[in-house]
Amino acid sequence: MPRIQDIVAPGLRALFVGINPGLRSAALGHNFAGPGNPFWRLLHAAELIDRPIAFTDERQLLDYGLGITNLCARPSRSAAELTREELAAGARLLAKRVRRWKPGAVVFVGLTIYQQVFGRDATPGAGAKPQLFGGAPIFVVPNPSGLNASFPGFQQKLVWFAALRDWLSRRS
Repeated sequence: MPRIQDIVAPGLRALFVGINPGLRSAALGHNFAGPGNPFWRLLHAAELIDRPIAFTDERQLLDYGLGITNLCARPSRSAAELTREELAAGARLLAKRVRRWKPGAVVFVGLTIYQQVFGRDATPGAGAKPQLFGGAPIFVVPNPSGLNASFPGFQQKLVWFAALRDWLSRRS
């Protein structure tokens, strides 16, 4: 299985951080891969990008000052397959990388990843968070997966991607 490449550059406006690649993404070698994954449509609908981008063109995110990486590189069917040790090691490594890349913000894609990283100190829900990660402010958007029972539809997720857009605008 190919390793999914980070889409990063120094000084991004925002770095999206997933928990780990799913099997479909790993098989295709791209982040948030597959025609059914709404991540790319959410970015466009929320006006974070001004044109639709397919997962195969993910490097175009850099044109918008946006990037993507994962907490853990190991693909799995479900994030529940990751061990506590893998998550802790991934968080330590990612914090170092964030300090080096210096994005304007870290955007955790999914409440689960934020809760995994911050444990009992995690503030419930999506949105801006009081903590810093690797020196960068944090925002949490819902996991775009259709399996996300807390945010079941496109519109419920879009609200938070639009809130991210507004939050980023106020920060620049």
